[in-house]
Amino acid sequence: MIRSLLNSKSRTGQHDSGLFQRTDYETVRAFFQAHPELEPSPLRRLPGLAADVGIRDILLKDESGRFGLSAFKVVGVTYAFDQLFSDGRLSQNQAVICASSGNHGRAVARVAHERGLTAKVYVPRGTVTEKIEAIVSEGAEVVVSDGSYETAVQQATNEAEKYGSIMISDTGWPGYEDIPRLIMAGYTRLLDEASADWGDLPPDVVLVQAGVGGLAAAVASWFSFHFGPNRPFIVSCESTAAPCLMESIRADRPVSLDGPLDTVMAGLCCAKISDAVWPSISHIFDACIAVNDDQAATTTRRLADPLPGDPLVIAGASGACSLACLLAMLSADELQYIRDASGINSRSRVLVFNTEGATDPNYHARATEPSPVPVC
Repeated sequence: MIRSLLNSKSRTGQHDSGLFQRTDYETVRAFFQAHPELEPSPLRRLPGLAADVGIRDILLKDESGRFGLSAFKVVGVTYAFDQLFSDGRLSQNQAVICASSGNHGRAVARVAHERGLTAKVYVPRGTVTEKIEAIVSEGAEVVVSDGSYETAVQQATNEAEKYGSIMISDTGWPGYEDIPRLIMAGYTRLLDEASADWGDLPPDVVLVQAGVGGLAAAVASWFSFHFGPNRPFIVSCESTAAPCLMESIRADRPVSLDGPLDTVMAGLCCAKISDAVWPSISHIFDACIAVNDDQAATTTRRLADPLPGDPLVIAGASGACSLACLLAMLSADELQYIRDASGINSRSRVLVFNTEGATDPNYHARATEPSPVPVC
């Protein structure tokens, strides 16, 4: 099953520059230029797969090894911690706390340890053991919530308020927007790096994972600010079990999804888009696509068994989502209207993101078996 939507509010004549101003981008660039040890992640080209699906080029920003971890989250957390130390909101021997389905929590734990801080991470019920162990390996305490990701966020927030810990969240709500905004500003580093690698021809179409909206907001804001009305066609990518951005765009307001959100795409298992991103980016996305767990697993397998000339890429379920959405967009009859709206053709260059590596090794092993067993 595929779910999709064209955003009738995009490209209506009003130029929206997104979340950030020029000074924000300049501050991010200055930080990373001052830290050359924080090396860029690769922009991989998939010429074999591009030829197979009938487009000019697939550019894949591969975050599976970012700063020695297995996901993009650490780039935003690293930048945010630096800014919080610089303005005095963080200092040595403080405690930080967050909620996470795995990748953000590990990033907070790693950077907190490097900075001499203690960290506690709330994870949703059902988080796989390997992700919990990865967070613990960075020196943090882990508490397994009795509910969803949103429940974990509320529990972490309550504890931060009770004990004076600093909440380091990548999702925001009224009254708590600044730290998520810093994290999202850090994510724009991915686009600065990618633009240095893609040369004179920027992508015509961009597909990016949504989740609570942090990376999606950073990507959409970067392209809107730097390209204005000539920006690429931008597509949000989600799980069919948790399309919170799609349903918010459909309703023209942030909505909370009901019921259990059952998907192996743990990083995209979110019931509500962040309040910190919605007003600034809701009109930038041109379309939304959501794919199911089987489609994510098939794409994980294709990346691990590449066509001749393509690199091998290790991707988790959430990491494979944007490429899975591209493959669906190019092949599914029911997505012809999105193909037409995007103008995608044999000359198109498309940018996608591998947001995580094998953060759940058992999932990756099952998904990449020659005759894979069901992964959901």
